[in-house]
Amino acid sequence: MSYHAVLTAVGLFALTFLSPGPNLFLIVQTSLSQGKSAGIAAGAGVATGDAIYAALGLVGLATIIATSHTIFAAIQILGGAYLIWYGFNLFRQARGRTKAVLGSTTVPTMAASAGVHFRRGMLTDLANAQTALFFVSIFSVTITPSTEWPTKLAIWVGISLTSMLWRVAVSLAFSRPLIRRGYMRVQAYLEQLVGVVLMGFGVKLIISGFKSN
Repeated sequence: MSYHAVLTAVGLFALTFLSPGPNLFLIVQTSLSQGKSAGIAAGAGVATGDAIYAALGLVGLATIIATSHTIFAAIQILGGAYLIWYGFNLFRQARGRTKAVLGSTTVPTMAASAGVHFRRGMLTDLANAQTALFFVSIFSVTITPSTEWPTKLAIWVGISLTSMLWRVAVSLAFSRPLIRRGYMRVQAYLEQLVGVVLMGFGVKLIISGFKSN
């Protein structure tokens, strides 16, 4: 097994954590508004999405997605539509709470199940077909036709575990009581902002999808 290939692939993947995207916004917002368990569930969903794309990359299917303009564009457009839908609903619900606060009316925040948060995390991650491109680029510099399956499996496990550990760390950091108490004071306004950001990512994906087709 090539430990160098494993460490290189996992290291390159970990660098993506430095760039904020819809995955990070989703986990942070979920952890702040719903707590640790919900944030971890959303993070597990994102990590599962990463594991799926990594597996597709290792068996060569990610290359097909990346090189097929039709498939790539379809994933981008559908993924963008999902982010716009979710972002709009988040914005609308948060705006409703803002009006309720201004009108001195109590509107409870409905807590979703862990399964719902997991699904949101996974769909948010899978919505971005550029993740497939990223894994293709990683594996193009770390894997050769002669690379054995134990090395490929170790790369997949390393990426999956690294993704999960990072998402859990983010969830734990933003679900701390002190941080959550501060967040609750401006929850509705920040959720509107997150909704707008997610819609922005969705629009960007759709535009990219039409351009790539």
